[in-house]
Amino acid sequence: MFGTYFYNKNIRNVVILFGTVFNDIIVRRVTSAGATQEEFRVPIAYGPSEKFLVRLREATDISKGKVGLTLPRMSFEFTSIVYDPARKLQTTKRYKKVKSGDNTKLTTIYNPVPYNFDFTLSVMVKNSDDGTQILEQILPYFTPEYQVTLNEMSTMGIKRDIPIIFTGLSTEDSYEGDFLTRRALIHTLTFTVQAFLYGPTSDVGVIREVDVNKFDGLTSTTKASNTDIKPKPESADADDDYGYTTTLTE
Repeated sequence: MFGTYFYNKNIRNVVILFGTVFNDIIVRRVTSAGATQEEFRVPIAYGPSEKFLVRLREATDISKGKVGLTLPRMSFEFTSIVYDPARKLQTTKRYKKVKSGDNTKLTTIYNPVPYNFDFTLSVMVKNSDDGTQILEQILPYFTPEYQVTLNEMSTMGIKRDIPIIFTGLSTEDSYEGDFLTRRALIHTLTFTVQAFLYGPTSDVGVIREVDVNKFDGLTSTTKASNTDIKPKPESADADDDYGYTTTLTE
């Protein structure tokens, strides 16, 4: 049963969706008079926060290509995936779409399977005010969920509103050592994305004619009438504006 190759990029799209939500966070630094001194977008990358903290503590040596890591910075990581039985859909229902380039066939796919994707978002800052600015641009949108439209299956034209649920926040001050050691204040936010995974697609023929024979009774062999239904025109596609031709023979 397993072994038939297919790849719908569902997991990849969920990871990209999550990272995209947080890629426009702005930090603004002002003078005591209230004038804007500098303003910049906080960079975000995929990976655990420990990876960036190691780079933060490495010695800077421009001649050897070792450039110090600048803060603030954000990173996110996909940590786990769990089946969600509460969102289970009818397994026998299928989505259908006319196959591109062949109007005699339909591309079909069964209802997706619900899974919860757990993510961790790490906000790494040097100044406490930078961290509070970032948090205040994120947390008000989650009540505790935030809906984002995801193009789940572009080949089938399926889009869905995906909830991203905020589940917790913790803060850690990693500063240890002398005054030469760089400080990193880390805010760790956890989220659950309620998404779906799709199985393989399959092609089936388009039903272009219905032929119904009617009998007088359950045991009768005498045909009472025949009804034949065809689209008009017969060359019509599923997306066309068309009617039906019904032929009744008694």
